[in-house]
Amino acid sequence: MIDLKLLRTEPETVINALARRKENVDIEGLLALDKERREVLFEAEQKKAEQNAVSKKIPAMKKAGEDTTEVFAEMKKLSDDIKAYDEKLRELEEKITAISYTIPNLPNPSVPDGDTDEDNIEVRRFMEPTQFDFEPKAHWDLGKDLGILDPETAAKITGTRFTVYSGAGAQLERAIMNFFLDTH
Repeated sequence: MIDLKLLRTEPETVINALARRKENVDIEGLLALDKERREVLFEAEQKKAEQNAVSKKIPAMKKAGEDTTEVFAEMKKLSDDIKAYDEKLRELEEKITAISYTIPNLPNPSVPDGDTDEDNIEVRRFMEPTQFDFEPKAHWDLGKDLGILDPETAAKITGTRFTVYSGAGAQLERAIMNFFLDTH
């Protein structure tokens, strides 16, 4: 999630970086929500400070035998105001969080701009890719053919990009976990 301090201090940097990624995010709207949240938070803190000051008067008034009905009425009003501010603050924070989750990571300035994988620059290569005398299969196809991966069932359970392990696949997965648990 993007740092709101960065958005506040360098909004143009964020907007330009997102433009490089071809992302269109309402940064100004997010900043407006953040500003409103900070204002509401300030008001809530002011009301809480006022409530603390008033609550400190009550013991002295009771000790002096004064009527505290007005003070308790004021405390009730302050409490209601604080609850309203806290609710507004919660709503604003939910909106800010929801928008923040949609903002992708900012690209490193050294990364070249491009629309497809072909626009990437090869920086270095370790060994040459293995050449097969047959058409290699993707791991998901191989696992499905061997009966150790079941992506269709997983899609019904959790959605795409997951798989269900079965048989030897489940045993292999468990063996890998145990290996790392045992070797720390």
